[in-house]
Amino acid sequence: MIKPDIPQMDPLRLQVRKHALLNEISSKPSRRWWRFAVPATALVAAVAAALVLWTPTTPDAYASWTAEPRAPGDVEPVLAKCRERLDWHDEHGKEENLPDWPSAPREVSVVDQRGSMTLVLFTGPEATMECVHTPDGVGMTGGGTSKGLEPLGDKLFRSYGASMHSERDGSRPMRILTGQVDPRVGKAVLDTRDGLKVTATIGKGWLLAWWPSKEDATSVTLYDKAGTVLGTEPLPTR
Repeated sequence: MIKPDIPQMDPLRLQVRKHALLNEISSKPSRRWWRFAVPATALVAAVAAALVLWTPTTPDAYASWTAEPRAPGDVEPVLAKCRERLDWHDEHGKEENLPDWPSAPREVSVVDQRGSMTLVLFTGPEATMECVHTPDGVGMTGGGTSKGLEPLGDKLFRSYGASMHSERDGSRPMRILTGQVDPRVGKAVLDTRDGLKVTATIGKGWLLAWWPSKEDATSVTLYDKAGTVLGTEPLPTR
């Protein structure tokens, strides 16, 4: 069973306060847990939502991790399962009548594969969702804001923070980081607090990576497509 931290996201994704949803996904009917924290000013249009739908990380997925992503194989079966979870997200937003519940995005921007785990980043104008596929099942994290995600502008990179997940007893911690990158960026390497160097996967102006640790990434080094360093930027940690 997973006990996830609610992802610590960039302020643009949390314009008012967070709604958080934790739901265990399995072959059996699952229990649901909701926690709302909505201020009296929640009638304004900037209400944001954060969503966590999770399944256990497997020892195989954890042990087979590599710092460099591998070339994606056949991802269509994975994408089909991920889209089922996105449909679930949209349906529950309607069922619970949540204010300004953002529609789940459907555009596939990044597919990151390391060992037996596949991450898929779905992006849209109001939200991002990271689908996690392991041999044990499919999980999802993400969030958004009804005001829309802020454009990157002239920046090279913007971090959306690294969510942390682990087993309930604290074993097998893992971090998942997402961010936006400028088209000039051809490669990005994350440095973590415990000494890992993680090459992220980049696609359609987005970045995605995960690593088997409870420690945050402290910086990202950005390279152009010829391998020249564009710069190193610090990352917010907690």
